[in-house]
Amino acid sequence: MLIMCHPQFETQDDAGIGDGIPPIPEWQLDWIALSENRYDISDLGIDDEVRNVFTRLRNVFQWAQQIPFPTTRLHDLTCFVVHRLLLSTPGTDNTKSSPITECIRYTIILYMFLIQGPTYYPHAAMMDMIVTRLMGHLNELESTHRVYDSLDIWILAIGMVASTGTTNYSQFKERARGLSTSLRLENCDDALFHIKRVLWLEILQGENAFRPHWDSIIGKDPLEPPTYTIYASSSRALPS
Repeated sequence: MLIMCHPQFETQDDAGIGDGIPPIPEWQLDWIALSENRYDISDLGIDDEVRNVFTRLRNVFQWAQQIPFPTTRLHDLTCFVVHRLLLSTPGTDNTKSSPITECIRYTIILYMFLIQGPTYYPHAAMMDMIVTRLMGHLNELESTHRVYDSLDIWILAIGMVASTGTTNYSQFKERARGLSTSLRLENCDDALFHIKRVLWLEILQGENAFRPHWDSIIGKDPLEPPTYTIYASSSRALPS
């Protein structure tokens, strides 16, 4: 998939039935009660398939806080989630989903690639394609009338990290700069508060991939931030 930039296999259903890539065992565990601070997506009109992946993935990440994932489990989860989300993208039969659905779809994919890191093959070509798709749907989303909130911070934060070093980076950064002013973010911790409300896997040094970007935006560091890649498998963020 990373070479061809499109799914190579089907996925099994949520219960692990059928042909294709199976879900990891945690995908089927009972729901964990979420804290009141968690961002609520129930009223956003998100397509069922994307909402299901988002909700189950959030639950999986909650379980991972209690029993951390081994590297192979995170790799298997990434393969399953990315294939499931790409396979359910609207086709050419005039089916069209909402911009918010597509922004969430592609942001989840980018985040999964970021936390997994290039285990076997580099993700650059695949991520560049996904970043470009996200930017297109983000342009559509911004043409609608809505109140900006934590979800927008989450999308732009992951978009910035994933697009660092590409032509799309400046667009994500300028949007994030405007949003930080609108939401009165005073520092990177304010941004991380919003990001973690939406969808976040707590890993050692994971925050370090985001801090340089927000410090640059909010004014603590006038220089361009270094390129950081999150490697959950090595439990640290490394400069690329």
